[in-house]
Amino acid sequence: MQQIQWQDRFKIGVEAIDQAHQKLFSIVGKIMELYVERHKSKFASVEGIKYFKAYALQHFSEEEAYMREIGYPGYLAHKRHHDRMRHETLPALEQELYATDFSTEAVQRFIGVCTGWLTGHIMIEDRAITGRNVYRSMPLELSGEAEAVQAVIIYPLQELFGINVQFAGAFSHEDLIADALYYELIYRAGQGRVLRLVLVIRESLLLRAAGVMFGIELCAMNEMVRFAILEIAQGLLQRAAACFGGGADAYQLEQDQFLTAAAYYQMCRERTPAYSLLFHVERDCFALCIDPLPVSDRLEP
Repeated sequence: MQQIQWQDRFKIGVEAIDQAHQKLFSIVGKIMELYVERHKSKFASVEGIKYFKAYALQHFSEEEAYMREIGYPGYLAHKRHHDRMRHETLPALEQELYATDFSTEAVQRFIGVCTGWLTGHIMIEDRAITGRNVYRSMPLELSGEAEAVQAVIIYPLQELFGINVQFAGAFSHEDLIADALYYELIYRAGQGRVLRLVLVIRESLLLRAAGVMFGIELCAMNEMVRFAILEIAQGLLQRAAACFGGGADAYQLEQDQFLTAAAYYQMCRERTPAYSLLFHVERDCFALCIDPLPVSDRLEP
């Protein structure tokens, strides 16, 4: 597989932060080259992953100091993103690495999740530090559906993947997207609120978007690409969840899974999603179904 490439469009305009981001991409690329492509010893992977973690934590602290220095109003929310990476995501990835004796799959998961998180975080959260890509959150209502979707889904997608995305209106589960994948996410917030989101998208479109984002040509989905894309999708869909009140930080991902086509259609027959939205991407399309689950249908904790 070609190396994931740093791109100048990832720059936020603060030299120290941009240099740190480029360094993190370089570390991930080195881990991928040594362990996944050249099958070097486990030691190389262990040391590379330790280095990535140490450098990432140092960068978070320096970036937080910069935000405090300039009085960035989104500091607390931004720091919560860092804290989840510090205290939840990285420890969970490390635990899996050691539990599997640094298996190839665990290393691929580490690379994919870290690359996906880093890319999405830079393009959505970090660029907001300098006043770029500040997306509004608003209650999602039928009368304001297009405006809300554009604010929290379309604009970030266009920045991340460099592709033209257009909101095309309602989507019916009877409509067919050939060879689609069905990715379900369940989010839970306070007061028992639960949201189900399902992304309906063809693998070819995912590969195309990932190739643009990483600056490489992808012919097939592999574990690293899959984990990277899923990490980005989770962040974007969490923003869609925030349209239902409480802000993006109020909604925590509880579970995610790929559904079979049969399971997806059965779900839609049993309960029609409250919002089913269709998007056009040049000559392709994808759909997003959003459903606040009523009390009787809510999942048990």
